[in-house]
Amino acid sequence: MQRLSQPRIRDALSRVDAGIFGLNAQYYPCVRSSNDAARKLAEHHTPEGTLVITDEQTAGRGRHGRKWLAPAGSSLLMSVVFRPSLPVEQVNRLVMACGLAVAEGCEAAAGIGVDIKWPNDLQTGGKKLAGILSESTVIGELLEWVIVGIGINVHQVYDKGDPLAATATSLKMASGKDIDRAELLGIVLEKLNYWYRQIAEPVLLITLAERCVTIGRWIQVTSGSNVYRGLAESILETGELVLRTGAGELLTIAAGEAKTTEYDGQA
Repeated sequence: MQRLSQPRIRDALSRVDAGIFGLNAQYYPCVRSSNDAARKLAEHHTPEGTLVITDEQTAGRGRHGRKWLAPAGSSLLMSVVFRPSLPVEQVNRLVMACGLAVAEGCEAAAGIGVDIKWPNDLQTGGKKLAGILSESTVIGELLEWVIVGIGINVHQVYDKGDPLAATATSLKMASGKDIDRAELLGIVLEKLNYWYRQIAEPVLLITLAERCVTIGRWIQVTSGSNVYRGLAESILETGELVLRTGAGELLTIAAGEAKTTEYDGQA
């Protein structure tokens, strides 16, 4: 696998229409967390579209307080700084835009189908391929900045004895191809440039819903200390999931730290 570098990233971005996401890409061979590094830049007024890209994270974070562990050079790890003109309650539309960009970018690079699992995961063949983690700062009723961290499994191979083999995969495992991470970065950012321009448009939610494998399935949702079971019916423009319980009650569940698992639909 070829390590990333500032020149390789610059070359890859010069060959795509990445818009603002190709103007200030900063590469670090190793950081504690790309989100942490991006947050420091955001707090010092870095422009919208700034990217932090790394080959390795020593303290990478996933959702639910988990660590994001990946061998150096095995994944595409990056964080994007946004300064959107969005109502605070619609901040999750940025996660939708990034999810669609990653799904389409991986499909284009590897020739595989990619699904979105509400609220923040991407899958292929029912196994996790990528994850998204967002954080934001609000001043009054306005979003000052939003950081969306993206981690895509590219070169990993999970053998039978690996505890992740049953639930995780990579572009290499799914496609049998060696994917150039710099080229993948360029494709994903070109897709992100498109979807960010649609951030307030209905097509964003419509396309996300079409890709979301959670919709139409019986699921159990754990959110904080609460556990809900029901049929996932739809996703609202704010990113919340509409769940119909076995008793017919409609619940609206925020993405936040929600965790979903499927079950057979029986109470």
